[in-house]
Amino acid sequence: MEVNEVVSLTENELKILGTLKDGKAYRASEIAGKLNIPLPTVMAVIESLRVKNAVKANRVEVKEYKLTSEGVEYAKKGLPELRLYKLLIECGKQLSIREIIERGFPKKELSIALKWLREKKLAIVHGGVVKLLREGRLEQLFPEQSILNRILSKGVITSTSITASEEDIINTLKSRGLVEEKILVDLIIEITATGKLFLERAKPVLSVLTHEHLVSGTWRKYRLKPYNISAEPPRVYPGKKHFYLEFIDYIKKILLSMGFEEAEGPYVDMEFWNFDILFQAQDHPAREIHDTFWIKKPKYGILDENLDIVRRVKEVHEKGWKYKWDINIARRFILRTQTTQVSARYLVTHREPPVKMFAIGKVFRPDQIDAKHLPEFYQFDGIVMDRNLTFRNLLGIIVEFFKQLGIEKVMFKPGYFPFTEPSVEGYIYHPKIGWVECFGAGMFRPEVLKALGLKYPVAAWGMGLDRIAMILLGINDIRMLYSKDIDYLRNMSLR
Repeated sequence: MEVNEVVSLTENELKILGTLKDGKAYRASEIAGKLNIPLPTVMAVIESLRVKNAVKANRVEVKEYKLTSEGVEYAKKGLPELRLYKLLIECGKQLSIREIIERGFPKKELSIALKWLREKKLAIVHGGVVKLLREGRLEQLFPEQSILNRILSKGVITSTSITASEEDIINTLKSRGLVEEKILVDLIIEITATGKLFLERAKPVLSVLTHEHLVSGTWRKYRLKPYNISAEPPRVYPGKKHFYLEFIDYIKKILLSMGFEEAEGPYVDMEFWNFDILFQAQDHPAREIHDTFWIKKPKYGILDENLDIVRRVKEVHEKGWKYKWDINIARRFILRTQTTQVSARYLVTHREPPVKMFAIGKVFRPDQIDAKHLPEFYQFDGIVMDRNLTFRNLLGIIVEFFKQLGIEKVMFKPGYFPFTEPSVEGYIYHPKIGWVECFGAGMFRPEVLKALGLKYPVAAWGMGLDRIAMILLGINDIRMLYSKDIDYLRNMSLR
């Protein structure tokens, strides 16, 4: 640095160099306390001074100790072993276990007290009697109590303020769950020769010029910081909804604009609504342990066998599947495996056309977690009921829905589902992936219509919403739909 060169330093830089000018080494936390400046600010200023070669900074780790809730309790009323020691002194140096409890010593703390008195070789237990072996000064016999009291009075103590023997005691208190440790990063700071020269020649920099500076003339004491008009402002990340929830809202808006009404149903339901009413046989593989989560408690729901809907389900099962239908199987509670359960419940109370309903919600199946499977995922079901409704109408509705999503190519091929006939499996075309299967659809079978007590045709479909979202959002791992990675969420958008 030239002799006549003017040095520009901020006020905080000058304050910190002024603190260090006596040549002593200080911790950053000490400087923060002396100057009443937040520690993060002090750390930033020190880094600025270090880059200017005005200070030397060495990183150190400092352990901070504070009491747990149990530690606070024992600091106030005394450790169990200390209180038992005092009780024995008062009562002639020995008491039976029964006498100790009768004198109000807490049972849950007695074993703790005896353990530590034996460990310190202060007492023995023989024949149910506790006998004191020796006496001494409490500070020497129970240094743990002194440490607890010290932390209680100060709130927090650090490793820089304790001796090696006190650290051993604190480690014992940590193992007992009375003290908790937090490791802090600190800096040891010393001023350099350059820093001392800066302090002599520096003129503080003013970054914000106020009306008071102009009126009082104090602006003359400062150098004005140049304003960099090309500097980028800090990026702000306002709060926003999770992108997948935004996607679901987008789907709902499309369906509402098409004249559909949204419905919801319970996550936990009886097999009756999830399987039986949809003409799914009670020995169907979908009801096996590898495809369904059963509820342990309560195991069964209430289902009156005299209800018309229950009688109709029993009739269509026994006539169609040729077996003895069991109401107890139908009463079992499960986590729903499909949102068609919502459609069935909805139709029970909406029997007159026209009906256009959709349900979007989580369903549960015991799949192994991988890039394409999760044990819980979103499903999207829809139903349409109307006079003279045809299978062709159903296919047209599905094509129109995907057109609203910006997907022009939809392909159908024959499929099988227990509760629809005719049925199709549906595929959509993605430019990068090709044809992807993502839904099933069909017309409710006569057995389902009879069970529900309906007179008109019903078209239905079910789609894996997670799979559609992955295709449209360009995601190749289903787990990323539920990511908590803050950077990923900030940058992910439906646009």
